[in-house]
Amino acid sequence: MKAKGVDLSLLGPLEGMDIGCEPGDIETRLPLIKQFSGLRWSVSAGPWCLGRGKSVSQLISQLKEDCGKFRPDFIGETGIDRHYNYGEKGEMEELFIACIELANELNLPITVHNREADKTVLEILRTHRADRRGIIHCFSGDRESARQFLDLGYAISFAGNVTYKSNEALREAVSYVPDSSILLETDSPYLSPVPVRGRVNTPLNISYTYEFAAQLRGTSAQELNEKVKQNYFSIL
Repeated sequence: MKAKGVDLSLLGPLEGMDIGCEPGDIETRLPLIKQFSGLRWSVSAGPWCLGRGKSVSQLISQLKEDCGKFRPDFIGETGIDRHYNYGEKGEMEELFIACIELANELNLPITVHNREADKTVLEILRTHRADRRGIIHCFSGDRESARQFLDLGYAISFAGNVTYKSNEALREAVSYVPDSSILLETDSPYLSPVPVRGRVNTPLNISYTYEFAAQLRGTSAQELNEKVKQNYFSIL
């Protein structure tokens, strides 16, 4: 199969994780996920769930129900978003910490959402350790912030925005992260890579991101895919 001339067979069979957004959404996601034997899933109470009339404790209670019914492989996305500042002051931190505690209770890794919040996210991950660590989802920082997350034991996942011309610092981070810690993702339906930037993103477009990241790292898309696959399964 090809996506606009890019050979998807380089990336092998469909394997990866379908990431949750809010409590309860797994019920609608799971029928589609189960059509692909290589997919795993997470459940989430992300920061965007705040300010909708439910407290942190109510969100965590719903998340625990999802975990009991659907046995996820990860908790997340969970984290901090300073671009929108969801909820009341301090609620994002409270929800993030509660999700880490739930992940530790269930012995699951976490998938971390970090938007314009490096300092807060790093502080929480240092003081409220996730025992299984996990993934810094859709990384958008620079080499130094990547180093700090790596020092904490997290894998770093890059999306299609690495292909954007203005993201030189992000491309430096792609080159910096070691083979043992790099992941790639779609962040579908957002962050479509060049040359399909501006359109709705789908998993078909991940091949563009692989090709671009592989060139930055001086390797092939196929070799990079093998590294990513090893890293992903090492976290599970």
